[in-house]
Amino acid sequence: MTVLLAEDEQIAAKHLTNLLDEVGFTYDALELVRSVEELRHWLSSNPEPDLMLLDIQLKDGVSLQIFDELKISTPVIFITAYDEYAIRSFKANSLNYLLKPLDKEELRKALNKFTEIASFYHQNPGQVKGEKKERIVVKKGVSRLSIPISSIAFFYAEMKLTFAVDFEGSRYLLDYNLSQVEQQLDKKVFFRVSRQIIANINAIKEFKSIEFSKIELYLNKNNYIKESIIISQFTAPDFKKWINNL
Repeated sequence: MTVLLAEDEQIAAKHLTNLLDEVGFTYDALELVRSVEELRHWLSSNPEPDLMLLDIQLKDGVSLQIFDELKISTPVIFITAYDEYAIRSFKANSLNYLLKPLDKEELRKALNKFTEIASFYHQNPGQVKGEKKERIVVKKGVSRLSIPISSIAFFYAEMKLTFAVDFEGSRYLLDYNLSQVEQQLDKKVFFRVSRQIIANINAIKEFKSIEFSKIELYLNKNNYIKESIIISQFTAPDFKKWINNL
């Protein structure tokens, strides 16, 4: 998942990034722009992000003007110190309109709303294009192999690289990032347990609740991820539903 943040104050941008981590919101990349011109250039030069977090009043104008210039379908959470743009914002893909100083719980609710909408379209195949793949191409040394996705115990990202580990414990390099991999997977079998890891339900050895409603997870064939695997309090409720096939 790619998140695009428009914020011209460095301290505010850092604060928002910290809040995203605190509520356990997972993403692959967080792109930062500081002006309307940078926002315009980024959106014109890159595929649309999955979510935008936009300050409205930037140093060279109002970010809302971008929606009059470009065709944008990405959902937006607006974050601003001004309340006079609220009505106008809801004509621009707005999921929520948050006022500064930013409240963590309000941000959590806004992100929950985004997650629920995204989950609906992931769980209703008739609403989205494409079919889930049964095989995936991986790298093993200088060779490329096509292997069944069902043979993968988990996928993980490390140092900007993405790997797949199968149930035999073999590791393969992928050409995709985790969000691209996630789009190809059966959501009943695979779950994005953290920003770095997607696990097969059959690879879950055990899990336990820890402080602050988080979950510590243990995977079979995990000889590669040395840190504890922690499911955030933000993701834990969805994980419990998934693991119980609800």
